[in-house]
Amino acid sequence: MKVIILAGGSGTRLWPLSRESFPKQFIKLPRMSDSLFQQTFKRGMQLTETENIYVVANIKHRKLILEDVSQLEVQFNENNIILEPEAKNTLPAIYAGVNEIVKKGDDLVVVFPSDHTIEQSDKFIGIIKESEQLANDSIITFGIKPNGPNTGYGYICPAEEKFNGYRVESFKEKPTMEKALEYIDRGYYWNAGIFMFNSRLFIEETAEYTPDIHNAFKDSDNIVEAFNKITKRISVDYGVMEKSSRVAVVPADIGWNDVGSFDSFYDVFSKDAKNNIADKSTILMNSDNIIAHTTSGKPVVAVDVADLIIIESEEGLLVCKKGSSQKVKEAVEILKNRKKD
Repeated sequence: MKVIILAGGSGTRLWPLSRESFPKQFIKLPRMSDSLFQQTFKRGMQLTETENIYVVANIKHRKLILEDVSQLEVQFNENNIILEPEAKNTLPAIYAGVNEIVKKGDDLVVVFPSDHTIEQSDKFIGIIKESEQLANDSIITFGIKPNGPNTGYGYICPAEEKFNGYRVESFKEKPTMEKALEYIDRGYYWNAGIFMFNSRLFIEETAEYTPDIHNAFKDSDNIVEAFNKITKRISVDYGVMEKSSRVAVVPADIGWNDVGSFDSFYDVFSKDAKNNIADKSTILMNSDNIIAHTTSGKPVVAVDVADLIIIESEEGLLVCKKGSSQKVKEAVEILKNRKKD
């Protein structure tokens, strides 16, 4: 079995903790001893030897990857880091990893994003191993049972049972709140973006439904040449999963969270009696429903406030109303444009 870790995300919704030069998969979140990337790498080691783990990332993050792996005190071949010359979304990234893997022969492949948390990792490893038979004739996506309506995730509609999963009827885009409630009532799953497949099957389906990606690698000597031939960014969901008839979903109730915004911290970290998540540098007086964190060592003091996210670092200061942290990405774009000007 081979493992591909996707480490190319920028994590702009977690600014100012995360930034372009130091994205969220490499930061150590409050009360976590390992970065999200390190947690993911350890998960890969539960499935296979380190020589069978491949990391696909932006070229400017190579040093961060090597530093994180070295802290785990394991041997890792630097040649297993596949460097994207530019971001082209998930399908080219996954195909680049698969293209490298098949040089040594066909194999089962598990694809992990590097910036998610999974509370029950051992349970998930068991689910993956139980899915090997299904992965021989289906591209598997692991579906998370919703714990409530969420408009920030895509949803998966399951059909008839197939081994330990279900054939996928359809994928649904990020819904309205009304639609999210409807999807939950119908037994849909969240799309976690974690996949498992036979490498030969994945190549066949990509060649069928997104031939320009397949041909870009087939007709190129290296990843830079291949990426130069890819004219548009394309996700694996849009390019393959939503089109292929050979897709299955395996339910995985594993305490998953994509930590996609500061609001998601409320699902990941423990809270005090007033529903606050705060570090020791923070003083909260008559305040509730607060997330407060500082990395620069400066004290954060909040008095008589509620429903706020306060994040301070050397990169900047964020003050955001709870429930609005998805908009941080827009603020980062404004900052980028100001720097350009």
